Amino acid sequence: MSEETVYVDCPCCGARLEARRQDGRVLQHWKKPLKAQADGADPIKAAQERMKAEKEKLAKLLENPTKLIEEQRRAALEKFEKEKERIIREKDNSAPPHPFDSD
Repeated sequence: MSEETVYVDCPCCGARLEARRQDGRVLQHWKKPLKAQADGADPIKAAQERMKAEKEKLAKLLENPTKLIEEQRRAALEKFEKEKERIIREKDNSAPPHPFDSD
């Protein structure tokens, strides 16, 4: 530990922080260490399961936005086609309103 920094354990989450004494700025943050499993479970297997769960969570997060974008695209195309059909049906040849010309 340098004279300029101090290590602090967070009372809430148990994380360890390295902070600068002068202004209190956090320089490093370490997560709370995992406790050894009392039931004799394999820690490597547990880490693999956590990584697999995290990977599935990320896949779900990335999958949903693409579906949402596709739905929005489909809805916009439907609206465009309906308006195009209306213009043809009503033979509306007028120009659309110009919002900046309303001054």
